[in-house]
Amino acid sequence: MKLEGKTAIVTAAGRGIGRAIALCLAKEGADIVVNSFREETTTGVAGEVKALGRNSLAVVGDVTECSVVESIVKESLRTFGKIDILVNNVGGGGRSPQKVEGFLGDVQAEWDIMYRQNLRTTVLMCWAVAPYFIQQKSGKIVNISSGAGRHTSPTATASYGSMKAGVITFSQYLADTLGPHNINVNCICPGLVFTDAWKGKAEGYVKNIPEYNGIDPRKWFVDLLAGNHPEMALNTPLRREQTAEDMGQAVVFLVSEDAKNISGQALNIDGGRVKN
Repeated sequence: MKLEGKTAIVTAAGRGIGRAIALCLAKEGADIVVNSFREETTTGVAGEVKALGRNSLAVVGDVTECSVVESIVKESLRTFGKIDILVNNVGGGGRSPQKVEGFLGDVQAEWDIMYRQNLRTTVLMCWAVAPYFIQQKSGKIVNISSGAGRHTSPTATASYGSMKAGVITFSQYLADTLGPHNINVNCICPGLVFTDAWKGKAEGYVKNIPEYNGIDPRKWFVDLLAGNHPEMALNTPLRREQTAEDMGQAVVFLVSEDAKNISGQALNIDGGRVKN
């Protein structure tokens, strides 16, 4: 096993891509600190990790809060005595916790929540773990960005894409800063994965756009990647969807010794859509 004896923190690991990453790391021998917003998903994935024969720790909480970030690091060190790997998977959209008044209120609310969920969480987790990586002179960080951070897309907002681009740039700066301490920092930019978020999008398209009415949302999604909806302007050369397990296997590679000389990179796993 490539990761025998390693301890990994995976945020937003309760479902979708995060869950797949946690399980892929566990299958390669890593013990996993599972973080998620909901208790049932957090403990559920921690149980799946244990079923694979690895140790796990469930830490429930919202990593947009500094206190939760600090708690994850402290509990990880208390339980396992070390941290070797950090995977920042938190992201997506959401509603602003409060209404902002004024002409630009809606704009401010949207961009603030996107910043909190898609960029600030990554920054906080990285800087919380960095001192321990520096002390032990080793560590692997993988930040999950998005294809929307590499190019504009009809299925992503400007606020989301901008924050995911920020994740890439922050990761590159962090790779420069932490590299002299034998710490690797990289990004993964997933393509289109049928997570709950994309399931909701597909349901919205088939409900609200007349030409898609009546199509099964799952079939609509598969057809989208097969090039059967050219009006969406999504060119996926391999004509197939990407999976959460694709992302998990990529993370395994980047945190293993096989990738010891790879740092500051953003890996596109998107069926060939992005060429840079």
